[in-house]
Order: sequence, then C-alpha cells, then structure tokens
Amino acid sequence: MQEAHAAYAHAYRVKHLGEQADTWYQASRLTEYIAAVRDHATSLPPGQERTVEAWLAFADAHLQHLTESVSAPKLPTPPKPDSDDLKPFLGHWSPYGPRSY
Repeated sequence: MQEAHAAYAHAYRVKHLGEQADTWYQASRLTEYIAAVRDHATSLPPGQERTVEAWLAFADAHLQHLTESVSAPKLPTPPKPDSDDLKPFLGHWSPYGPRSY
C-alpha cells in the first residue's frame, strides 16, 4: 500500500509538472506574439492603433497572470488519495482491503 501511495504522489507531481511546462510554453509563445502585434501596431494608420491598444492591454494582463503562475514553481503536495485514486497503482491488489473484492 505504501508503494501505491508513493506511485500516486509521483504521478500527481508529474502531471503538475507537465501543466507547468504547458503554461510556460504558452507564456513564451504569447510574449513573442504580443511583441509582434505591438511592432505591427506602429505601422497602422492614425486611429486604428487605438483598437489595438485595448487588445494589447488585455493581452499584457493575461500574460502577466500566466507569467506569475510559472515564475515560482514549487513541488505540489498531492491530495490524500481515495481508494479509486490508488487503483492504478495497486496491480492485482484491491484498494478496499484484503477481503474486499
């Protein structure tokens, strides 16, 4: 049972790590895209850049939120697993005890 708990915690942390990497990748892509839009906005005719300014303000705020969530990654504490959470890590053993099949 102890091994199943350890395997569950490991799988939980691996999943969380993947989510952090996805968020970081998204933030990196958005940084490049926002910079390109900002560069393009300088070549727009007068008046049109104002519509882009509102979009850039929104995009910058969203990017700030993403950046904050990945700037200080930490090792997550897995929630306490219930019996169903442990099933994939128990092999042929029952998560409900030795007499509960």
